[in-house]
Amino acid sequence: MYHALGAPRLIYRAHISRLVKTGLIDQAITLFDEMTKSDCRVFGIDYNRFIGVLLRNSRFDLAEHYYFQMLPQGFSLTPFTYSRFISALCSVKNFNLIELLLDDMDKLNYVPDIWAFNIYLNLLIRERKIELALEVFHSMFKRGRDPDVVTYTIMIDGMCKARKFDNAVGFWWEMVAKGLLPDNKACCALVIGLCEGGKVDLAYELVVEVIKGGNIKISTLLYNALISGFCRIRKIDKAQAIKLFMTKNGCEPDLVTYNVLLNYCCNEHLLEDAEKLLKKMERCGIKPDVYSYNQMIKGLCNANRPDKAYLLIVNKMEANGLADAFSYNTIIKAFCKGGHIGKAYKLFEEMGRKGIAPDVVTFTTLIKAFLDEDSSDMAKALLHRMLGMCLLPDRIFYTTIIDHQCKSGKVEMACSIFYDMITQGVNPDVISYNALINGFCKSNRVTEAIHMYEEMQTRGFSPDEITFKLIIGGLIREKKLSEACKVWDQMMEKGFTLDAAVSETLINAIHSMGSA
Repeated sequence: MYHALGAPRLIYRAHISRLVKTGLIDQAITLFDEMTKSDCRVFGIDYNRFIGVLLRNSRFDLAEHYYFQMLPQGFSLTPFTYSRFISALCSVKNFNLIELLLDDMDKLNYVPDIWAFNIYLNLLIRERKIELALEVFHSMFKRGRDPDVVTYTIMIDGMCKARKFDNAVGFWWEMVAKGLLPDNKACCALVIGLCEGGKVDLAYELVVEVIKGGNIKISTLLYNALISGFCRIRKIDKAQAIKLFMTKNGCEPDLVTYNVLLNYCCNEHLLEDAEKLLKKMERCGIKPDVYSYNQMIKGLCNANRPDKAYLLIVNKMEANGLADAFSYNTIIKAFCKGGHIGKAYKLFEEMGRKGIAPDVVTFTTLIKAFLDEDSSDMAKALLHRMLGMCLLPDRIFYTTIIDHQCKSGKVEMACSIFYDMITQGVNPDVISYNALINGFCKSNRVTEAIHMYEEMQTRGFSPDEITFKLIIGGLIREKKLSEACKVWDQMMEKGFTLDAAVSETLINAIHSMGSA
């Protein structure tokens, strides 16, 4: 008799299972609906299984529908299905339903699995819901679920990205105090986060014992983060020591390691050291990439050796197909800066012959150089060529032209170009405003300069030290001393100071006006 009563339910279950296995989910849904509306008795296990099927197939709306359909019947999901449900909802960021499921689990005295907590915490961190992440983390203890190393890693990473470094360090110490051994991912989260926040020494102090302990395999990523961090704060001795230690520890320096050190040497004008590094890379079988060579080119150009930089392109980069627009732009800029505009233009033409497309930076550099040389015809020809290549001017390009027009006394033209830039959807910055303000002040049109000064603040741009000096200088020249003093006050409120020459001029002007 009991077998007879249960037969329809078993038949439904078998049919639904067959449809699911063959991928006919819509037909399975239709049959499940038929089953729930029939005289056949449905149990909580049926809802658990079918909601699990819907979650696997990303049918989240239907999973939610059947969840609320089962509750009035006195059924509930198992802790495992609840955990799967919460994890699946993280992929669609359904925070409201996740919180509702957590509340329902609390009422049933169920505790989500650790992986469900971790997936949810990771989502909250990614979505920058830091306070909610902290709340969920602390609720784990109340719910009876202890965080694991993955949980702490997620929280450390999130706190660092939110620049809550004290919290990140606190989570690290809490993890260690609980007897949890930090793994490579936990160490990387802490080190990378703290190093990006400039707390390199602290990062090293916290992980050095773990590294020296030798209980976990430390990745090149962690060593590189420390080396990069120490290079950024100019502690090259520590960076070199870590490089030596990683080698002794069985972790060979890679391309990134060498590129970090190359970048440091080139920025610090240590070109001989940089060349030695390049040679060592090749001896170790590590091929320098485009970044490696471009760093070397940058270093040589900063040292006013663009000809040698060009030889690096010819002798090393071209053979491996590594030369790019950045390589040429760096040398073109160096030639222009040194007054060798002819050499710069020849390089520009060479780019075209070698199939390396110039970009907006290339054209901006050359146009500025030709404008500075009063070669407006060449500048115009380059502009037409740039537009012909469908390269749209960017903010730097516009600002370069505006600055030149202002210095040439063509302030109206500069103003027209400035507003054309905005019309074209290119947002100005403080430098753009300063170029125009400078033009107005030098043309004795300080009222219009003040208008630009006010406009830039209305648009959300904060004046910098140069802005204030230009405005105050313009007001002094037009003997508008009370207004100059007001702007000086605003300058000091922003934390800027007026240089001695300008402040002395203003004070002397005030005294001479008072004695007159």
